Amino acid sequence: QTSHIPIILLTARTSFSYKLEGFETGADDYITKPFNEQLLRGRIKNILKNRQLLQEKFKAEEIPLLVSFQ
Repeated sequence: QTSHIPIILLTARTSFSYKLEGFETGADDYITKPFNEQLLRGRIKNILKNRQLLQEKFKAEEIPLLVSFQ
């Protein structure tokens, strides 16, 4: 129910192991503090744009009707 919601981790933890764990658990982005507000806004904009493009792509594709005769 929530898989369409982008997850951006904003954290002070900068080590590689924390970043890896964040991405392995499903984060879309991992931003460390201190952060630049313009960069954060740009990343949010790109993630939302990409989600929208994916949604439009899958809506436009024909879904074959599978009929099972037994």
